[in-house]
Amino acid sequence: MLDPVRPGEGWGVLHLFLQVDHAAVPSLPPGAAKEFAAVLERWSERTQLHTFSVLGHKADVMLMAVDSDLSLLRTLQTEVLANQAAPALRLTWSYLSLTEGSEYTQSPEEYREYLVAEGVDGEDLERRVTQFAERMAKYTDDKLHPRMPAWELGCFYPMSHRRSGDDNWYSLDFAERRRLMHDHGRSGRAYTGRVLQLVSGSTGLDEWEWGVTLFAHDLADIKDIVYTMRYDEASARYAEFGDFVIGIRRSPTDLVVEVGLTRGT
Repeated sequence: MLDPVRPGEGWGVLHLFLQVDHAAVPSLPPGAAKEFAAVLERWSERTQLHTFSVLGHKADVMLMAVDSDLSLLRTLQTEVLANQAAPALRLTWSYLSLTEGSEYTQSPEEYREYLVAEGVDGEDLERRVTQFAERMAKYTDDKLHPRMPAWELGCFYPMSHRRSGDDNWYSLDFAERRRLMHDHGRSGRAYTGRVLQLVSGSTGLDEWEWGVTLFAHDLADIKDIVYTMRYDEASARYAEFGDFVIGIRRSPTDLVVEVGLTRGT
């Protein structure tokens, strides 16, 4: 066993995008597709692995793995690409990011100041500050150590903040950035229960600054939330987006059939 490699804060998030070479499938040895499915099943028990069959030409398979140990993510990548089905699988894209908290959340001290300014004091003040601190601790833990649900659809896209001319996010002061992100988050919260979002940081890790993964039950909700939130100033003025990839959640056994790995084997 390799020594674990763990970040000081947050968990690693690795997206792998695979294309099936259908011309190579008939030459695979018997049982190759079954072995690939078994690899995915085994890793689903070992770490947090989500498997999707992709719509469109960008990939056939999207894998999203989340773990505290980066060495496990690396071993997963190796086993995905080093099995009997490997001659018919091509890694077309990957994305590495790290779960993170938000720098724009209100601290308990700031919340206390707000309540005092509103005239709250005594036991009521202490109770409300304590409850707020507990809510924010859970919120931060959920962002750093997410347990993503097995919802039917997955969407991944990378994004960065714009750094050009008057639309340079990094030239804004902290208060203005916090205001913009607060408004942006309020738009997203309208989709609570319909879309679940994981935003993981990739500055210095990959070519964009964040990787965004959306889980949903209905494809229309993914389209609607992205459209709605692009009207927020934080997106309209300050955001750049990469390619979007949409996947349908499949079990490993169903996945290898749907993407054509079992054909001719």
